[in-house]
Amino acid sequence: MGFVLILLTSLLSGVLGYLRCKYNYWQINGMKQLRAHFLFGHFVKLKSLHLSELLQETYEAFKGSALLAGSYIYLRPIAVVLDLDLAKRILIEDCDKFVDRQNSCNETLTDNLFNAQGEEWSKLRKLQAQIFTSGMMRKNMFETITKSANNLEERFRELVSPHGCVLDVQELLDCYSMDASAKCAFGSHINSLRDDQLEFRVQAQKILRNSDGNIRWRLFKLYYWSILAKLKLPIQSHDKNITEYFRRIVKEQMELRQLGNIKRNDYLELLVGNDLTLEQLTSQTFELFVSGYETSSSILTCALFELAKHPAVQQKLRKELTIILRKHGQLTYEAMLEMRYLEQTITETLRKYPALASLIRITAEEYTLPSAPGDIPLILDKDTIVHIPVHAIHYDAEIYPQPKLFRPERFDVSNCLQRHSMAFLGFGAGPRQCIGQHFGRLLIKIGLIQLLAQYQFSCVPGFPDELPINKGNMILRPSQGVPLKVMRLSE
Repeated sequence: MGFVLILLTSLLSGVLGYLRCKYNYWQINGMKQLRAHFLFGHFVKLKSLHLSELLQETYEAFKGSALLAGSYIYLRPIAVVLDLDLAKRILIEDCDKFVDRQNSCNETLTDNLFNAQGEEWSKLRKLQAQIFTSGMMRKNMFETITKSANNLEERFRELVSPHGCVLDVQELLDCYSMDASAKCAFGSHINSLRDDQLEFRVQAQKILRNSDGNIRWRLFKLYYWSILAKLKLPIQSHDKNITEYFRRIVKEQMELRQLGNIKRNDYLELLVGNDLTLEQLTSQTFELFVSGYETSSSILTCALFELAKHPAVQQKLRKELTIILRKHGQLTYEAMLEMRYLEQTITETLRKYPALASLIRITAEEYTLPSAPGDIPLILDKDTIVHIPVHAIHYDAEIYPQPKLFRPERFDVSNCLQRHSMAFLGFGAGPRQCIGQHFGRLLIKIGLIQLLAQYQFSCVPGFPDELPINKGNMILRPSQGVPLKVMRLSE
């Protein structure tokens, strides 16, 4: 009995010693960290898949006193960048030492530019850089998106009575973004605004429903994916039926074009001829579709919500749109480029509602942090996960006074020149910034122009003053429908 007690005591001491070492990793390496529970670390702070709460707490606790600070996802240490100069080094100046993002499973739908690493990333980046130019966007996608926006306006016209009505704008904008993204990515001509039972829509919505499930278990899978893969566990990002559906869409589109010698102005057409396999074509087109669908619909929804809350801003924006549209006679690409306040409004929306709570990079080798002469150099180990907390930076009152207020004027050229170049990270920065940002902005702009030129939006009494954000999605999306009062404008 005494031996068993000694053995159990030794095991317990060993476990506690191991946890103590693990949860003091950052202090042992000479860096600051959030205080961790001796048994559970920061487990209770893991409240969302995007980790915005944990990153915000770390940022607020140590900003100004250190270049970065540490936290923990289970036993895994993560570094949170607190200094904008260091963020610039990581994203731009020393980007070759932080090339890769977090590892993900090797599946067809995730084997794309966003998740690619090393040489594969360089190859895909070069290819897509040739495609995602403003000229390509203008030639191949402006007209396609405009047609989808016309369908959206027609649907509003049918739903909005002469005396106005309350509409769930999130649902309608989801459909618009889905239709436009599907046409631009695959060449699939769908109209989910008319038919909510379309197979394409049903399959696409499963992607968003993937946010269901236990958040802490999903975080565990995300941060320990390589270990779970080695154990041969059946872990996957997307249901096999979804993967097979989108593979079939691409295959059918390719066969149709080859048989009929058909050329289309879409992303798939631009990828063809670059020695890509069916799996690669599926992954790249799926990436454009999802990024356009999820991110653009979310930003559009948030923009209309803020404009409804701030009627003076809405009226100022509508005045700009009206003047420029009258000048050109209709919406053209050139007309859109003249809409400066529209650009500021979208950027301010992205500041308040960035698509990602943080930018993640992984150290490719040991990295020595910049330090003052005479100070002991601090070193990040190889394969350290580094978070640049976009949401926390965008809500820093020292950078953006009264950050919870919606003020597009923050992004007037004169104001932007007074801020650090890393103060706004809505699309990232450096070589791994969002390569499809022109596509996303194009989709958002055209949608807003079509709606604001015809309708007035206002808030519904009783709806929260701040949009509740989904905790189970990496993209910062509203967690519920967004009802707004919609009125037709007088002719």
